[in-house]
Amino acid sequence: MLPMFRLLMPLALLIVAPVSHAIDAAAEAEARATVTELGQLNGLALACREPELSGRAKRLMLDHVPKLRDWGELYESATHQAFLAPPGGCPEAALLRVRIELVAARIVRLLPASPKPVEAPAPERGIVPRYLLKDPNGRAVTDGDFRGRFQLISFGYTFCPDICPTTLVETAQILKQLGDEAARVQPIFISLDPERDTPEQLKAYTAFFDPRILGLTGSPELVGKAAEHFKVRYEKVQPPGASHYSIDHSAGMYLLGLDGAFVAKLPYGMPVPELIDRIREALAESPGR
Repeated sequence: MLPMFRLLMPLALLIVAPVSHAIDAAAEAEARATVTELGQLNGLALACREPELSGRAKRLMLDHVPKLRDWGELYESATHQAFLAPPGGCPEAALLRVRIELVAARIVRLLPASPKPVEAPAPERGIVPRYLLKDPNGRAVTDGDFRGRFQLISFGYTFCPDICPTTLVETAQILKQLGDEAARVQPIFISLDPERDTPEQLKAYTAFFDPRILGLTGSPELVGKAAEHFKVRYEKVQPPGASHYSIDHSAGMYLLGLDGAFVAKLPYGMPVPELIDRIREALAESPGR
């Protein structure tokens, strides 16, 4: 596995607001053990490049597990460990799917789904698809450098425990499924952590998923301006007295057109087949040069 992942800092990125789950102590202990197992299976799915199965685990977390930081940390700690050292190697996808569904049945029994809140529409208005950053070789790169190609942009950082690896696994899967059409798409990963994400580390990180993914970063000011333009929210989180820190950040992918104009925000959690359909639709609407 890639050593620079170093996914050691617990971060409940998916966990944003408390909900009520009234369960007794014995049931809670069983539920916590089940969530740990779900995290292990999620890490295994990520390590074995099975984004659809990872997406299934993610949806179970979002739909059933209490949205409290300790539950999120439990899940993500198990994800980290299994991702870095998959127990027993990669199983057949069908077997992994069965294992996830067995865990799903227990989670549904122990943690009935909470009513889903009404989601706000994607923040499409106000997005300014502009950036000035540097690639891993120190070359200045702007959004204008990719005219004539679509851009598929995501934001994150190389120490990210779950969301960023999931997004980049999905990006690699999209490129693979697009086949020859992938040549019309430039995938870009913009680091929100210029303090730690050195050019060498960023290049190795993106290449682990697919060498076609271009990692970009820059000064904190330039990174902040790019995030502001794309309406990306992020915040450095450092526990009191701790030397490590994490970055809470919004997720999703941004699709820019041949002229660099904003086309769509592809939300985090959208199944990979739907992501591919949306991108293919955009490709079809703008015939290649």
